[in-house]
Amino acid sequence: MSVKVSICMGTHCTMMGNLNIQEDVEKLQKEYPEEIEIEAIKCLKYCEDNKAPIVKLNEKVITNARSEKVISEILEVIKK
Repeated sequence: MSVKVSICMGTHCTMMGNLNIQEDVEKLQKEYPEEIEIEAIKCLKYCEDNKAPIVKLNEKVITNARSEKVISEILEVIKK
């Protein structure tokens, strides 16, 4: 199964670490090029609730995202 990874690149999410998450997802994408699609998106308006950084996997929104959590969730989806 494939996964579309949408990474918020709004100012707050970027400052909170989404560039690092993007780098880690890009590394994983090299291992699974057919299964992982990455896109940078504009602000999803979650930062007002201190939920940044934000990453969407298909339709699932991950708030307070960290690389380990995002990678784990991606692997769970593509290995189904």
